[in-house]
Amino acid sequence: MRLARTITTLSTPTLAVLLTISALPSRAQQPPPSAPDSEQLDVGQLFATTCGWCHSAGGRAAGKGPQLMDTKRDDDFLRIRIKNGKEGAMPAFGAVFNDAQIDEIIKYIRALKPSEG
Repeated sequence: MRLARTITTLSTPTLAVLLTISALPSRAQQPPPSAPDSEQLDVGQLFATTCGWCHSAGGRAAGKGPQLMDTKRDDDFLRIRIKNGKEGAMPAFGAVFNDAQIDEIIKYIRALKPSEG
């Protein structure tokens, strides 16, 4: 009853704004942001901003996640792990990156060398 009384006392513009806002999808319902095209994907920057939280030094050292440099895992394993993640350890990125982008990430991992200096 109190809510009905409050709604009836709102001005028409205020009510219109509230109805518009309530019709917008919530952040949880919105799809994840799409990644840039493969030629625009800066994998080094990606590691610094996304993967580096767990794979330290751009994948060159272990952190919360394993060191990726010199990994003995094959490309298929890496592709599946990037796409599907690992429960409780790594999020899935299959909805964020397409196959060509994941291939670029794997190339980056394969090219990792120890940092100089």
